[in-house]
Amino acid sequence: MTQKRIEIPHHQDDYECMWNGIEDLYIRDTGERLPPSFFFVLSGFGSFCYLKTEKAEQKRMVALGDGRTKKMYEFLAPIVGFEYRHYEYRTFEKALSKAKSQIDSGFPCVLGALDMYYLPYYKKLYHGGHIPFHYVLMVGYDDDRQCIYVHDCGCESVQELPYDELRPAWDCSYPGLSKPNTVCIVRMNSAKNKYEIAREALAAKGELFLNPPAGVLGIRGFEMFVKELPDWKSRLTKEDYDNLLRHMITFFGTVPTVPNALLGIQEPDSVAFGGGFDKAGLVLHMLGREYNDEAMTEAAGEIGRGAAVTEEIKDIVVDYLTGKNDNTDELPGHFAQVCRIMESGFRILGYGNKAGLRE
Repeated sequence: MTQKRIEIPHHQDDYECMWNGIEDLYIRDTGERLPPSFFFVLSGFGSFCYLKTEKAEQKRMVALGDGRTKKMYEFLAPIVGFEYRHYEYRTFEKALSKAKSQIDSGFPCVLGALDMYYLPYYKKLYHGGHIPFHYVLMVGYDDDRQCIYVHDCGCESVQELPYDELRPAWDCSYPGLSKPNTVCIVRMNSAKNKYEIAREALAAKGELFLNPPAGVLGIRGFEMFVKELPDWKSRLTKEDYDNLLRHMITFFGTVPTVPNALLGIQEPDSVAFGGGFDKAGLVLHMLGREYNDEAMTEAAGEIGRGAAVTEEIKDIVVDYLTGKNDNTDELPGHFAQVCRIMESGFRILGYGNKAGLRE
C-alpha cells in the first residue's frame, strides 16, 4: 500500500503524551470517558524513590512519582488489560516499515520518544528548543505525500508529520524512556471500567508506598530522605547541592521544565509545579463524584493539598538559586508534610494498616 489511515476517536489531554494514544484505544473499545491524566496518574503517582549515587554525576535522586514510560506501562498494562511490545530499530527506514505494517493490519501504534523540536504543528516549539520525550499515536501514512498521520495529546485533530521531520524527531533517546526509532505495538483487551481499573491500581500503589519492598522506596524512603535532607548542604558541594534542588523541582512541573525565574524570564510559569498531586486529586475527585465513593472524594481533598506544598517548595528553591533569600532550612518540614499527605491519602482510601499516621 502507498497510503492508509485508521479512523479512531481522539481525546485531547495535554501533558500525558505516553498514555494519550493508549487511552484513545481504551476509549474506542469501551466507550468510557476518562478523567484528565487518568492512566498517567494511576501508573506514576505514589512511586516515591530516594537514591544516593555518590559516584554518579548526580549524587542524589528524589522522585515523588515514576515518570519512566516503560515502567509505567509495565505496572498498568496487566491492570487495564492490554498487551504491548517495544521494537527498537537502528534505522529510520526499518522503524517506519514496522509502523506502516501495523497500520496496514488495522492497528494504530505509539511512536517515541520524539524530539518536539521537529514537530511543525507545535508552532511555538518548532525549531525552538529540544524536548526529547514526546509520544504520538500513529494512525496512518501516505507515501505519495511523504508523511504519517498522528493523534497528539496536545491537538484536537489528526496531524500530518512529514517523513523529513519524523526522521530527526525519532532519532533521539532519553534514559528510562526509549531509544531512537522505537515503535510500541499495543493490543487492547480490556473488559474493565475505569472505576475497576482505578481501584486496582490505587490498591497496588498504596501497598507499595505504605509497605515498600526496599528502604529507598515508599514511605521508608521518604522518611530517610526527610531525615538526611538537612545534611545535604554540608555534605555536598554547592554545585552539586544547587543542581540537585534545580533537578528536583524541574520534575514537579506538569511537564519537566525549569521555572522561568531560573531562566531569567520575568513572566509567570506556564505550567504548575504541583508534583502530580494536582492531577491525582482531580482524578480522585471526578471518580468519587461519578461513583458516589466517599473515600475517593475525601482522599481527593487530602491529596490535592500536596500541590500547594510542592509549589511552596519550588518557590523556596527558586528564591535560593536566584539569590533572593535562603530558606532552604524549611525544606525538610515541607517534604515531611508532603509525605504525611501521601500517607494519609492512601489510608483514607483504605490501604495499609489502621494504626494511624506516623509522627
